[in-house]
Amino acid sequence: MLEKIKYCLSQKLFSRQARISCIAVMTAVTIAVITLLGFSLNTVKIFDGEKTYTVRSINVNVASVLSNLNLKSDRYKITKTTVDSRMTTVEIAYSYPVYITRGEETVQVDFLGGTVKDALISAGFSPDEYDFIEPSADTVISDTVYIDYTDVEYVNGSYTEAIPHTVETVYSSASAAGTVTTESGADGVKQVNYTEKLVNGVSLEKTVTGEEIVQAAVNGKEIVGTKKAAANTVSTSASVKCVSTLTPSAPIELDKNGAPVNYKSKITARATAYTYTGHNCSTGVAPQPGYIAVNPKVIPYGTKMYIKTADGSVIYGYAVAADTGGFIKKYPNGVDLFMSTKSACRSFGVRNVEIYILE
Repeated sequence: MLEKIKYCLSQKLFSRQARISCIAVMTAVTIAVITLLGFSLNTVKIFDGEKTYTVRSINVNVASVLSNLNLKSDRYKITKTTVDSRMTTVEIAYSYPVYITRGEETVQVDFLGGTVKDALISAGFSPDEYDFIEPSADTVISDTVYIDYTDVEYVNGSYTEAIPHTVETVYSSASAAGTVTTESGADGVKQVNYTEKLVNGVSLEKTVTGEEIVQAAVNGKEIVGTKKAAANTVSTSASVKCVSTLTPSAPIELDKNGAPVNYKSKITARATAYTYTGHNCSTGVAPQPGYIAVNPKVIPYGTKMYIKTADGSVIYGYAVAADTGGFIKKYPNGVDLFMSTKSACRSFGVRNVEIYILE
């Protein structure tokens, strides 16, 4: 009996000691685990501009940490991340949709805040002073907004264009009368500068700002001969009674009709007559029969001519363009023949004359 009591007491004592040992081991393991965890945990601090969130975690994946937080909005962007040992600091900014309509197209951008101009730039546009923007570019926005944007751009450019050449008729006393020869011409080239207005990338108008001649046109010529054969010559100006008192450097050969054999061109014009007014001619020479009044834009001063009526009733003769008058306003192609007396002027009246340009 005594032995049985000893056995029971020893078993109870052993069980108590075992329990104490187990508790000690478990406590040591727990302390070790906590210590190890303390060394392996990372601290992540998230600042959203208003509030700071602190998370201790073995996981250092910032996106995963953020996804488990109860943030004000799930629309945000990470603006800054700083890592220092086991401390990770993250700054985020909440974004909101901004809608930009340009023409027929509307785009959406997640905007963090700023002005309308900042939103346009974040969408890839380049706003400037020519554009139409509503709300205005300097409007500060902090929430969802709809922006109407009309992109206006002025682009400078240029293109080349042909300058057509013309064919002018030239009368030459060096060629026989009735003969016609030609000299070919060539078109020129000019550069046309312009400013083009583009609205949302579409051309609306072009304004020419200037032209530059790159290559001048070369006009062609049709040369008509006026030289008559010697057999047709019947006289010279020296043998014909003329109104003009001027004398050419050499007698002018005349054909059987009393017209010069050699001349550059011929004009049929309305002619009147005038006499001395007490003033010199427009070119400064003293008036005398032979100095005539012209429109210098049609017949330049100094032009030498031979003048007669078509029927030969009046031979004015050798003349020089030296004067002008008010008659050119009504008759810009007319001439006024100087005569020595008023009676001669009245007798002449108004007639059509043939003017042969000599040189």
